[in-house]
Amino acid sequence: MTTIPHAHPVESLVRTNVVAALGARGVAVTSVEMLFDGQEWAVTVSSRPPGMSETEVRVAVWTAVLNYTAVFDVPTHTEGVRISIAG
Repeated sequence: MTTIPHAHPVESLVRTNVVAALGARGVAVTSVEMLFDGQEWAVTVSSRPPGMSETEVRVAVWTAVLNYTAVFDVPTHTEGVRISIAG
């Protein structure tokens, strides 16, 4: 029998809130993934408001990920956020 691994319990909470926080700023996110039990995160941004620079997007993503990993008490210290910006 093959078992499908379940996502880390806080991963979906962090993902949902990061997507909502960035969406409130006009940044569309296509994926948020937890890597290495929360030590790193990968976020893919599909679009951003015309007036928002790439640097501002990266800062917004970092801030959202770090805030929500702290709020939901991810057991591993977050050391990095991999950010991919499409278009």
